[in-house]
Amino acid sequence: WYQRRVREAVVSTQSTGNAFKESRRLASEGKITVEEDLATQQAVYEHFAETYDECLTSHDGYRAPIITAEETCILLGGNSSAKIMDIGSGTGMVAERIREKGYTHIDAFDPNKKSCQVAQRKGIYERIFLTEASPKAAELKLLLDNTYDLIVSAGTFWVSPSYPGVYMLEELARVIKPGGKILLVVNEEYIQGDWQDWGVVKDLEKRGILKARPVKLVPNYRMNASVSDTNQGKPPNGAVIVYDILK
Repeated sequence: WYQRRVREAVVSTQSTGNAFKESRRLASEGKITVEEDLATQQAVYEHFAETYDECLTSHDGYRAPIITAEETCILLGGNSSAKIMDIGSGTGMVAERIREKGYTHIDAFDPNKKSCQVAQRKGIYERIFLTEASPKAAELKLLLDNTYDLIVSAGTFWVSPSYPGVYMLEELARVIKPGGKILLVVNEEYIQGDWQDWGVVKDLEKRGILKARPVKLVPNYRMNASVSDTNQGKPPNGAVIVYDILK
């Protein structure tokens, strides 16, 4: 019943952001399980796959792909041969923006079949990994060590308890070359959720696996202020989070 209600709300508002906000709220309050939250989120992606890009840009004013591409340029410094993995790649909005900057060696990693099919038609990825719809992302274990120079992810981490979070960082670090980086761009509100154990990051730093940079806030993550939980009717800020991989 919950999935049906959310899908009806999405159809009426044409806003994925509001649907995800509602699911996140209920999951964080324990009113639905992580599995129900995950199923609902994936149902929304399935429903919107063909019109997802237009919906996010025209209605929600979603700027995370632009922000991610700009930060990618800063981190890679013109190294056009760099190998990039896009986690939570969806329909490929982030990769399209990154390719515009001259970085074309990009792989995709996403659990939604319809979204991956849309991305495949665009021809923007070298490889697409269709994963299980699980926050564990166990398929990362299939990837070789030291494969990527940069892992990017926009609008995926910390969205809700069913989405990737800090527990995934060590496995991401394994597939990145020493000296590489993880770049996460999210709504600032996502990192304020109480379902993450930030002590995991401290432990990874103590073990010499990665080093977290200070969080960088950027304005206008989404221009549609209605998808914000806490920003007092203003467009939410984006949080740019970078982890330097040490080994």
